[in-house]
Amino acid sequence: MKVSLTKKTYVIQRRVSSGDRSVSEGKKPSSVLKVKVGNVSDFPNIDQAREVARQLVQTMIATKRNPNRIKRETEASELTISEVFAQYRQHLLGRPKPAKPNTLSVLNKAENRLKEWEALRVKDLTGNEILQKFDEIASRARTAAEQTFRWINVAVKHAIEIEAGNAQTQQRQPTLSYNPFNILKVQKKFRTRSELEDSYRAKGVRNPLSPKDTLGRFLTALHNKRSFNRLGCDYLLLTILLGARKEETAPLCWRESLTDEEARTANYVDLKNLKVRFYDTKNRNDHELPITDGMKRILEDRRDIVFDEASPEKHKWVFPARSSRSKVGHYSDSKSLRQYLCEDAGIIKLGMHDLRRTFGRVAEELTSYAVVKKLLNHRNTTDPTERYVEPDQERVREALQRIELHMLMTAPKLYNALLASAKYPPLPENKD
Repeated sequence: MKVSLTKKTYVIQRRVSSGDRSVSEGKKPSSVLKVKVGNVSDFPNIDQAREVARQLVQTMIATKRNPNRIKRETEASELTISEVFAQYRQHLLGRPKPAKPNTLSVLNKAENRLKEWEALRVKDLTGNEILQKFDEIASRARTAAEQTFRWINVAVKHAIEIEAGNAQTQQRQPTLSYNPFNILKVQKKFRTRSELEDSYRAKGVRNPLSPKDTLGRFLTALHNKRSFNRLGCDYLLLTILLGARKEETAPLCWRESLTDEEARTANYVDLKNLKVRFYDTKNRNDHELPITDGMKRILEDRRDIVFDEASPEKHKWVFPARSSRSKVGHYSDSKSLRQYLCEDAGIIKLGMHDLRRTFGRVAEELTSYAVVKKLLNHRNTTDPTERYVEPDQERVREALQRIELHMLMTAPKLYNALLASAKYPPLPENKD
């Protein structure tokens, strides 16, 4: 028995021959195997522990190996769909930068769609079963089917890679080496990029605003609504002028309200140094953008409003939640406001990410591809040229200022409210 500070364990130790004769001595070499039988608390009495030990000895004699190691080697081939998902989820959570809640939520949805397979072993799934299941889900929701099977495919691939590493270390053949979900790629079940784009257009899913008409109408509607809903309108306005994602602008804090420790892991506005900083973005990089003239006016006014009108516990946020019952503390849902603005502007549909797409469309017309990538915080780690064409901060600021002006000038009333000055001559406004 082995006794430690926290538990007692039954152990069996035995010398077994390797099965190969020594050339020099003409004898079979032997080795001592020390094998864990189990925790004392797992056995009601000593006789049961001895019976398990006898079975382990028989395996040791027959295989000349540690039975527990043999068991571990066969575990990979016995992995079920549920266990593969659990293993991959643990991997996502254990990375230096753990997966974000949204990623885990999507993974959970994928696992739930394959709930009836949870107890099936990966190695027992056939190509036909996988194809049929894909078609079954795709008949209701094609995107959900593709998303589900991409997740299980990568989860199984991860399990195979782990097993390959273990097999290499233990100098044996992997017990799990084939990914049955590869059949989906062989049968070309996943749509190509061009097919996806065609689908988006057909469904009207992606609707960036056009600088020639809809952008101006939207910004004018926003300006008209701004006096009634300053919080929501400023949130939408800053999001489109930064080309940011909704989850990046919504939790923005004032830098002066944060300690140095808090600032390391927060999204914040630093008016003193004229910069906006997003922490741990979608591509897992921190991202900084300069504050341009129009943004500066919006943010200075926002700071005055927050510190004058909001309760002290809300002073941290650039866009504090209206309700004290908010779980996150900051503004988060602009759906009804966007619907109102679309109705007023004669726009059929506008999602939050369409604001970012609008920014990208305008940026592409006004600056270089390298600067657009920098502004949108898009990275291509396989492109070595990217390291040589990194634009400096002054160039980024100049480009962002041009983009801001180009967008605001489509709505003269908003432009004048934010920028009209000696530096930015007022624009004539439409009397309507």
